[in-house]
Amino acid sequence: MVGWKESSVTSSREVETQGTSHFSKENNMRHIALALLGAASLIVFAVSGCSPTTLGANTGTAYYLARDNQILNPEAEMNLDPVTGLDANAAAIAVDTYRKSFEKPDAEMGRSMVSAGVQTK
Repeated sequence: MVGWKESSVTSSREVETQGTSHFSKENNMRHIALALLGAASLIVFAVSGCSPTTLGANTGTAYYLARDNQILNPEAEMNLDPVTGLDANAAAIAVDTYRKSFEKPDAEMGRSMVSAGVQTK
């Protein structure tokens, strides 16, 4: 009877070892997966950061114009007179064109914005 007990029952040390080895394999696979994911995202960020950027010739023009106008006349806010310079006919045409732009959608808007600068046949 003693032989039967020893052979059928596994020791608590064997059970702990089996559970630990399974846990450590699973844990190692998670660490490897996270490391690969981190390395892949690092490569993507590094490559995207190295792409050249091209700014247009007019970049910052509105900012510099507003800044220079404020430097030239800092008391312009005190002048409450309406701004003049657009005659009635030009203003009417501008307003009509603006309103008509909402009536029918442009045929160009159906295309993707990504292909806006690509010539297609």
